[in-house]
Amino acid sequence: MGSASAKNLPCNDLRKAKAARLVRIFGTPLPYDDIDFSHGLGCYSEGGEYSNPCDWKVAVSEDRNISEDRRLIVVETEHETGHGYWTDVLVLGCRAGKVTALFNYPVFRWLHLEEASADKLVLTTGMFEGGVFERQVYLWSEDAQTYVRKEP
Repeated sequence: MGSASAKNLPCNDLRKAKAARLVRIFGTPLPYDDIDFSHGLGCYSEGGEYSNPCDWKVAVSEDRNISEDRRLIVVETEHETGHGYWTDVLVLGCRAGKVTALFNYPVFRWLHLEEASADKLVLTTGMFEGGVFERQVYLWSEDAQTYVRKEP
């Protein structure tokens, strides 16, 4: 994720900004530090003589407003030429007049978003092998200005 100083989007851009721009700024970059995450969505090559133009495919699976001042974006990244898949759940909102990530949860495995609202996020994560799944509930904390995990 980029530094806070790199994020200069005014709050009134939260609803109208294209998802690709928001993912590029606030999303979790690809797992290789040397891959330029310049366009946020689409295909990326790992480089090298055996690389494919689309080694990694980054796509938005969900993009919606969950309140007047919060936007949910779910990003799926798949390693097209290898093994690996992860999901990044972003909730963007406003702080000090600028768009900021209020919640950023990248998970290197399968993820299902059960519920998303201004007050609550419910995620189920797991690995297909072995069938181990974990349900996680996050509640909005006014004091922390983020979603805080509720212990089971």
